[in-house]
Amino acid sequence: MSFRTVYGNTTSENGWRMCNRDECDIPRIPELYLVDTAPLRKGAPLTILGAWLYWYDRNVEEITSPVWGWSATNDVGDSNHLAGTAVDVMAPKYPWQRYTMDAATQAKVRKGLALFEGSVFWGRDWSRPDEMHYQMAWPEGDKRNDAFAAKLRAGYLGIYAPAQPEVPVQKRFPQDLSDRELLEYIAEQLGPGHPDWASKGMTLRDKVWSK
Repeated sequence: MSFRTVYGNTTSENGWRMCNRDECDIPRIPELYLVDTAPLRKGAPLTILGAWLYWYDRNVEEITSPVWGWSATNDVGDSNHLAGTAVDVMAPKYPWQRYTMDAATQAKVRKGLALFEGSVFWGRDWSRPDEMHYQMAWPEGDKRNDAFAAKLRAGYLGIYAPAQPEVPVQKRFPQDLSDRELLEYIAEQLGPGHPDWASKGMTLRDKVWSK
């Protein structure tokens, strides 16, 4: 893992070190698509912004175009994309420096931002709006980053469900079965078998009485 200086900057606008691609990974959340183009800084940014993408896809609108994350270069010298701490969602639909999102969709985004407890900043709130853009709100080293990431991983919002303990399957023996269950058990043992088997699908009783 490594960091870099880009356009003379060692940190991005939101206070994170500029990083190389090897400091990033893509979100790996089941049934979250179009994010393999969005590398994110490993650790809290990957956990929080990955969860944000999932929540957005499920609760704001379906993500139907590739998401952008880390970038090697950028037109903005201190862009948070250079540090892997920002994502652009539905970029073709929400062009930079334009207010195009309808009120109902805005309300859904605001609801999500509240649920994320201030950890995510929305580019629409800049003086030059960027409605596609979401980034880490707190700077690198702020304890709130790891605390909220841990909360998500523990199951908050149901995005990263904690691993459930495996429930052992209790084996039941014939002597423990009810009369009906015992008859069903016997029937399963006697057949019929598969038509392709040597028994030609006959039950044991059929085989005995056919001789």
